Amino acid sequence: MKNKNEVLTEDLKFVLKNIVEIYIETGYPVSSLELTKRNLIDFSSAKARYLLNELENLGYLEKTHTSSGRIPSTKGYEYYAKNLAIDENESIKERIKDIFAKRRMNIDQTINEVAKIITDSVGATLVITESNEGTLLKHLQLVPLNDQDATIILVNSDGEVSSRTINLDTSKVSMNDLKIAIRIFKERLIDVPLVKLGEMAVALKPILSLKIKNYEDLLEDFINGIFIFKFVNKNNIHGKSNIILADEISREDLNKILYTIENKSIWETIEAETEEDENIKIAIRDDHSSYISTKISSSKIKEISLVGSNRMDYSKALKALEAFNEVFKNNKD
Repeated sequence: MKNKNEVLTEDLKFVLKNIVEIYIETGYPVSSLELTKRNLIDFSSAKARYLLNELENLGYLEKTHTSSGRIPSTKGYEYYAKNLAIDENESIKERIKDIFAKRRMNIDQTINEVAKIITDSVGATLVITESNEGTLLKHLQLVPLNDQDATIILVNSDGEVSSRTINLDTSKVSMNDLKIAIRIFKERLIDVPLVKLGEMAVALKPILSLKIKNYEDLLEDFINGIFIFKFVNKNNIHGKSNIILADEISREDLNKILYTIENKSIWETIEAETEEDENIKIAIRDDHSSYISTKISSSKIKEISLVGSNRMDYSKALKALEAFNEVFKNNKD
């Protein structure tokens, strides 16, 4: 995940990394004196001042009016997040993988537990984007209520159960016709995506016509009343208060950020801003917000993103998303 801007020397990288991390920790501008006090540098304070000036001239740091210290610029945060944010002990990554490996709850409860760990640790808002695009029909059952009414029970690959009632025009079709249709659908539509059930049911016209006299009426009932699943993307938001309470973000900008995380794909939002082909995408914006997102190999979850102020803990954020990616790569829940 490399930044395509200037190639920084090792000394410049070292100073930039420490300034970003100190500023994330304290929220105060960082001076060469602060670097010396913390015993973070083994060269002279004069060289430290020179390096700070160089990073400022390159646009990675900014000088404030109220202090002799510097703060990271948007460019500086982005370079840090993409090149310098390293969590050596990978503790949060291992903790997440361990919870999934030992999970005693269903997948949704496990994700909620992991989400709380991430949002508390990183200090950002977690957005989990789910889609029903890959959700399959796994079971179909007919429950006759009388000669003209029946309940159709559908179970999908996420374990969700739905039921819908069908009312027959017995002058055209009978309950026996419905039983025949259900048998054909069970033979042909199991493991078909829910959003394609209507389309695939129409393709069964030749088979239905051989078994059911007025199959058109029955098929219409299923297409318009039973197999009605629309494509849906849904953002589940965890730790929303982290972005709401971020001091760096103005109320006006916050409203725009909240609209994005509630209604849009974070991955697609970032993708529109960058040409880099990465598994994890990062965007640091001038409104002091940061977006980190990854695509997930899962039938239900499509992407996981962290959204926060530009002072979020980037190293933990990146390790958390890496852990999610590895877990779902090996577990298709």
